[in-house]
Amino acid sequence: MAHLLSTSCSIKLSSSHRPLSQPFRQCPTKCLTFFTLGTSKSPFKRFVLQGGTQQASCIVRATVAPISQETPTQSSSDSQQNSSEPSKPKRVMVIGGDGYCGWATALHLSNKGYDVAIVDSLIRRLFDQQLGLDSLTPIASIHNRLRCWRSVTGKTIELYIGDICDFEFLSETFKSFEPDAVVHFGEQRSAPYSMIDRNRAVFTQHNNVIGTLNVLFAIKEFRDQCHLVKLGTMGEYGTPNIDIEEGYITITHNGRTDTLPFPKQASSFYHLSKVHDSNNIAFTCKAWGIRATDLNQGVVYGVRTEETEMHEELCNRLDYDGVFGTALNRFCVQAAVGHPLTVYGKGGQVRPWLNNNIAFLFHIAFFFHKYVDK
Repeated sequence: MAHLLSTSCSIKLSSSHRPLSQPFRQCPTKCLTFFTLGTSKSPFKRFVLQGGTQQASCIVRATVAPISQETPTQSSSDSQQNSSEPSKPKRVMVIGGDGYCGWATALHLSNKGYDVAIVDSLIRRLFDQQLGLDSLTPIASIHNRLRCWRSVTGKTIELYIGDICDFEFLSETFKSFEPDAVVHFGEQRSAPYSMIDRNRAVFTQHNNVIGTLNVLFAIKEFRDQCHLVKLGTMGEYGTPNIDIEEGYITITHNGRTDTLPFPKQASSFYHLSKVHDSNNIAFTCKAWGIRATDLNQGVVYGVRTEETEMHEELCNRLDYDGVFGTALNRFCVQAAVGHPLTVYGKGGQVRPWLNNNIAFLFHIAFFFHKYVDK
């Protein structure tokens, strides 16, 4: 194990509703694009505490783990940039950056020279505790992850801990970090989880739809030039017996022709929440001129990326259970231990797959080159 820098971490515990979103430091052309690639008032906090022992209503609002270098004070004459000076790095907020896709993306963008902040409620870790599940690969705490990233690369990723369904928290986070782009992974992402019972169906819809609405309003009110890259899913479309178009399809019916959104046929409360997200994003792009890329992709697999391979504490999740694990992950684990494959239905489904190390991060980088860096 590589030697880590000795760091301390400040954590604020508060039972008040007003969040603390300013992170602690130890040292001072608008459009919608579609891409189809093969106690607190926050409801999730009430939900995760149901059914267990009574817990104190203290909420971690915001922390930052890594050491940041002290920025020297500039005089007014120094603050004016010369045209020959390099431009400042773009600032990217990765919502859900502690999760599977978010963690790999945050490290990838940081490694490419972007200023990155992770915004996460850390509720994904609580799901495992609820259901008695765990990643096959050991996952370090978010604080240790960011300390390790700082130690290995010298790069700092800021951290804001809070619920984006709490608009006051999200507003303060936007005003503090001032993102040029937002990559939004901050949603409950399991169809089976959304179908367990009423509570989880309601949670999924509220968390995903309200959270995304809050992000759209935050962009409108605080960073109207910010570009949103939103992770959707191919599951929004269901399994139609025609080619799936990217966003819209031209239809002729009873002698009249129009171009309409491609019909959505969601198969779970989770997928329905994604459909609602897409509709809300499309509407706000039309009504407010929001810049957004609605990324509808197939199943993402793989644990290793160039960045997560740098140190064992940067390792990503590998879920193989029946709730959060993909079929591919389960099949690989079952084959490795000699367990019969748990084939669904008739076993005839066909799905696109994206490797987390190659295709998925390539497309994220492409979007930033085309829409954010220009």
